Amino acid sequence: MRLWLCGLLTLLLAGCDTGNRQLAAESLLYCIEGAPLTFNPQLVTSSETLDATAHQLYDRLLDIDPNNQQPMPALALSWSRSDDALRYRFVLRPGVTFHQTAWFSPSRPLNAEDVVFSFRRLMDQGHPYHGVSGGRYPFFDSIGWRELVREVNALSSHEVEFVLSRPDASFLANLATDYAVVLSAEYAEQLLGQGTPQLLDQQPVGTGPFLLGQYRTDEFIRYHRHPTHWRGAARLGQLVFDITPKSSKRLAKLLTGECDVMAHPGTSQLSVIREHPALELSQATGMNVAVLALNTLKPPFNDIRVRKALSLALNREDILHAVYFDIGSLAESLLPPVSWGYHPNLLMPLPDMSRARFLLEQAGLEKGFDLTLLVPAGARTFNPDGLKTGQLIQRRLAELGIRVRLLSLEEQILRRELILGEQDAVLTGWSADTPDPDNMLRNLLSCQAIAAGTNASRWCHPLFERQLDLALSEPSLASRIRHYQMAQELAFQDMAIIPLVHSLKLQAHRTPVKGLRLQPYGGVAFHQAYKE
Repeated sequence: MRLWLCGLLTLLLAGCDTGNRQLAAESLLYCIEGAPLTFNPQLVTSSETLDATAHQLYDRLLDIDPNNQQPMPALALSWSRSDDALRYRFVLRPGVTFHQTAWFSPSRPLNAEDVVFSFRRLMDQGHPYHGVSGGRYPFFDSIGWRELVREVNALSSHEVEFVLSRPDASFLANLATDYAVVLSAEYAEQLLGQGTPQLLDQQPVGTGPFLLGQYRTDEFIRYHRHPTHWRGAARLGQLVFDITPKSSKRLAKLLTGECDVMAHPGTSQLSVIREHPALELSQATGMNVAVLALNTLKPPFNDIRVRKALSLALNREDILHAVYFDIGSLAESLLPPVSWGYHPNLLMPLPDMSRARFLLEQAGLEKGFDLTLLVPAGARTFNPDGLKTGQLIQRRLAELGIRVRLLSLEEQILRRELILGEQDAVLTGWSADTPDPDNMLRNLLSCQAIAAGTNASRWCHPLFERQLDLALSEPSLASRIRHYQMAQELAFQDMAIIPLVHSLKLQAHRTPVKGLRLQPYGGVAFHQAYKE
C-alpha cells in the first residue's frame, strides 16, 4: 500500500505538525507516471527521465527563448561563429556553482573543463567515461554527434570552442536541448579515483535549481533548493516527484491535495478537472507526433504496397476521438502545423478498405498475416494511451485478415527491442526538443537514428539524408524550409512511417500553484513555480 494523505506528507515533507507548515508551503508535490531510468539525460530519450532531471538538476550552455524560439544565453553568456561556420566559441557565465551534496563538495565554480568533459564524453570512444552506463547516447548518436564535432577545447578557464567537420544550422539548437547538460568534471575525476564512475549518472551533481536529496526507487524523488543557483534561488524549498503510474490515482491525489501538480492527465479526465473549482488545466500546442512505425527492413513491411495498405486501413479519426478525445489534430506528415518546416501540401489518404485489400492481393497477402505490434506501457506526451490506440488498429487490420498481437512494454524494454531491430511494428512518436525541424525528422527517420533506436521503421534513404544535410548547410531560412519539405515528400511517397496524431501538452494543478509554464518542446521546469 502506498502512503496516503498525512502519511505520505509525513514521509515527504517531514511531518504534518504546525512546525512544518512553512516547509509544506514551500514544498511542491508533482505526481508523475514513471520513474527515471537514470539521473543523466544524456543517456536516454525517456520523457520521465527528462522531466525528472533536465531542468531540475542541470543547466545547458543555451536555452530556447519561449517567445521567439531562438537560442538565448544560459551557462554561456555569449557566443560567436567563424565565417566558415565551423568554429563556435562560447564565453561562460562566471560564478556558476555546482551542487553541494552528501556525496560531493565542489572546490570551484563551473569552468571550461566541465563543458569539455561533458561533450567529449559523448564523442571520444577512448574517453574514460564514454563506456560508463552502457556507452549509448541516443539523441547524440541519432544526430551524428561524433561525426559532426571534431574537437571541444578549453581556450581559457571561461572560454570553450567547438570545432565542426561541416556547417550545421541546428548546432546551437541542439546545445539547448534537454540532453545537452553540463556535468562536473571535478566530481567525475573524484569518482574515477574511487573506482565508482557509474555513480556520476546515479548520484547526480549539476548546476540546476534543485539538487537531489533522496530517491526511493519507484516511489518518490525528493529535491532540495540549490541556494546559490545563478538565476537566483527557486521559491520552492523542496520539490517532490511522487511516482504514481495509474492516471486515475494521480487524479485522486490531485483532488485530495496529496499532489499539487499532475503529469499526463487522461483525456477522459479533462472534464472533471475543468469543472473542479480547486483545479486548473494548462495546455500548450505540442511539437510532437504519434506514429505507427513498420519495420521496413523486415518482410512483408519491406514492400511499399503493404505499408500503403496498412495506412489505408487505419481510421485515424477514430484514434483522435477515442484516444485523444479530440484534444489534438490529425497528422498529415511528421511535422505539426506550428513548425516552420511544415509541408502544407501533404495529405494522408482517407480510409479505403477496398484499395487496401487490392494492394495486399498485389503483394500476395490476400489471406492476411500475423503481426506483433509493440505498444508503450502508460501515457506519453504524444500518445495518452498506447494500448487503446493499439486495440483500435488491431480491430481495423482484422478486417483485412491481419492478426495483430499487442505487446505492451515498459520504456527501457521497448527501447532495447528497437535497438535490436527485430520488431514487426511499434507505436511510437517524438516530442520535439527544439523548434528546429531537424530534431524531429532526423531522430525519427535518419539512417544514424536506426542504431540509436529512435528510427523504429529502420527506413534509410540516401536522398532523404541528403535533403537533411543540405538544410543544415544553408544559411537562408527559405532554403532550409525547401529542403525539409522535400525530405517530407520523400518519406511520404515511400510511406516510411505512418503519422497518426499531433497532441496537445497537458498538465493539471491545484489553483494555489503559480509560475508553471508549458512549452511546446522540452521537459517540465519548476524553477519559477511557487504556491500562494
